[in-house]
Amino acid sequence: MFYDIDSLKKKSLKVYNNGDIFRDFIENTSLFPFTISLKKVKQSDIQNSFLVLEKELKKIKLENLNILYQVFSFKSLGQQKLPVGVVFERRDDVLDFINKKEAFELFVDAYKKTMKAYPKLNPLVLEKPFLFLQNHSILNELFLVSDFFIRHPKSNIYLRELSIAGIDTKFVEDNKKILDMFLSRLLDEREYKKEIKNLSNFGFEKKYYLKFPLPLVRFRILDEKKYIHNLSDLSITIEAFKNLSIDVKNIFIVENKMTMLSFLNKKDALVVFGAGYGVEILKDVQWLGDKNIYYWGDIDADGFAILSMLRGYFPHTQSIFMDKKTIDAFVKFSVIQNKVQKYRLLNHLTLEELKIYDSLKDGFRLEQEKIHLDYIKEHI
Repeated sequence: MFYDIDSLKKKSLKVYNNGDIFRDFIENTSLFPFTISLKKVKQSDIQNSFLVLEKELKKIKLENLNILYQVFSFKSLGQQKLPVGVVFERRDDVLDFINKKEAFELFVDAYKKTMKAYPKLNPLVLEKPFLFLQNHSILNELFLVSDFFIRHPKSNIYLRELSIAGIDTKFVEDNKKILDMFLSRLLDEREYKKEIKNLSNFGFEKKYYLKFPLPLVRFRILDEKKYIHNLSDLSITIEAFKNLSIDVKNIFIVENKMTMLSFLNKKDALVVFGAGYGVEILKDVQWLGDKNIYYWGDIDADGFAILSMLRGYFPHTQSIFMDKKTIDAFVKFSVIQNKVQKYRLLNHLTLEELKIYDSLKDGFRLEQEKIHLDYIKEHI
């Protein structure tokens, strides 16, 4: 194919898809006239494929394009005037050719609305023009939400409490990413936490000083004398847990909820449901630093990764029932996982723990609930 119309359209689309045509409009640069080169034709091409060349050239001419010609001298054919490119003199010419005129007009409307509402967003439009084109239909709502945050920075309310005429709180939930792009450019740096980049796990709420549901800590008090108002099994927010005043010396942290529920009673102790990597929420609980901490996880790659992570917060953490003796006693209940966990460098394991961890590369797994309670009672 020499003058392939589809190839020409693909090349023309680049100036649209890379955003240059939008930036040219905003900055009034000199993108046009814009020329796309055509494949150079050799003498042998004319001799062997003349009819194909002629047919393809007719298709280009039907598009009413401005074709650039050049005269070539060939040994056998003499001088021939051949197409070497297509010139788009104006923006509308290329938009008509790639059938993007309507979309571009929507962008122009979105840009004008944005500049009228928030000129500060001009750099964002230059960087991400398609963001504004794709969200053209909800720009007014996005501006209303932005207005609220500008008028009420650090509001310290739940998203459900936002009172914006014509806006439901689900709208904010569904558009956190683009709202973050707006607000991080519109608010004073003292009015949001610039260091927060990840919006998952209530990152948006944390970044813009909103309330959010705090994670819960589930735990059981194992010493009847230490019960709180005769309650032993409790779930409280992590903030409440940080301020917990309970006189116990020993803290057991287990990976599995049923293990926590069936953990044996023990003097001067409580057991916490760690929920796997959920133990991360305990890292700022300062009073744990003065307690004896024991971690019991599954004997698998994740179990030791969680142990290492927990020991990074509390270096004095000891592991229990994650040793070779336990493996030997219950190896018949172990499995080899089809999906082997990624092997990681763990910096907070003892030499003995590292040996066991190294042996788990083939996917070995012994879940803690497979360990008999009689064995726990005997060895704890």
